Amino acid sequence: MMPATLLVTLAPTPRWQRLDGARQIAAGDGWPMPDAATPLVLAVPGEAVALHWLDLPDLAPAQAAAAARMALADRLAQSDPHIAVAPGSGPRAVAVVARDAMALWLAEAARAGWKPASLIPDPLLLPAPASGWAVAQAGERLLARSASAAFAAEAELAAAMIGTDATMAVRPSLPETLPLDLLVGDYAPETRWRPDAGQLKRLALLAAAVVGLWLGGDLAALLRARSAASAANAQLVALAPSTNGGTDDGVAALVALQAQARQRGAAGGLAALAGPVVQAIGMRPGAGLASLGYTPAGGLVAGVAGGAGEAQALAGALGQFGLTASVGATRATADGSISDVMVRAR
Repeated sequence: MMPATLLVTLAPTPRWQRLDGARQIAAGDGWPMPDAATPLVLAVPGEAVALHWLDLPDLAPAQAAAAARMALADRLAQSDPHIAVAPGSGPRAVAVVARDAMALWLAEAARAGWKPASLIPDPLLLPAPASGWAVAQAGERLLARSASAAFAAEAELAAAMIGTDATMAVRPSLPETLPLDLLVGDYAPETRWRPDAGQLKRLALLAAAVVGLWLGGDLAALLRARSAASAANAQLVALAPSTNGGTDDGVAALVALQAQARQRGAAGGLAALAGPVVQAIGMRPGAGLASLGYTPAGGLVAGVAGGAGEAQALAGALGQFGLTASVGATRATADGSISDVMVRAR
């Protein structure tokens, strides 16, 4: 069941609904009073969002958005629109929206005292019918959705677009699972990631590798050989004895990294870049750290094992940490391939 949620629709004018699961328990015009305890879903005007259906494989969000951008290249009115792809695989919704519109909606919410948890184009508040169109009309404005299309338009224009297809009047409602969220990529909410016990162990090994690689040692074997795990933990204890008592391995590892960075005069550079890289790789079990280079002028270059797809996903994930990352050359190795990911502070 859905938790208590506030749904605010912006078109034709702002209106809010307080929901307990699927049940509406209160509603009103305008914006509700700020309530930090209740997540807000903002339904934005479908007229400003181009919705497409593309057949895409199961990809990480950043990769899916890149694939959609390529597929829609000849239909994009702007050179750099924001693109969001519905989760899953196969035919699914892809939203294209101007960044100016995103900024306008988020600014309007901020003026009302809100930071939305999700943004959804309002045509996707309609259920997807098996055939024909689900429609909802309010005045001269009509929302419409079929199994492979959705839009908002003036009623006359909408009727022309639907043609002779069957229609079914429905009431817009917030689905239990959002079919698509515009708050991804550059607009993804900042969250505090807390690793589980297994991820903490992996973080410890990765941070030890970061320290070792930067200090000039070749620790690629550390990430491949299970027998090296105990050596990595021993190295961590040696690097950060003052932080190991009662703290998580991953936290101690990152503190050790920062200490080593300070000793080498790079605390403001390497530590600020490598910490997020360690966390981002720790969240992707298919990725490994094979090499690491850092200069104050050039930033950090991480050699990522696991394939170009893992490197691209890592670069996309680092945007959530306030970093700029790009994928460089990929080179073949005996164990697969290594792709360079260049990381800088924004």
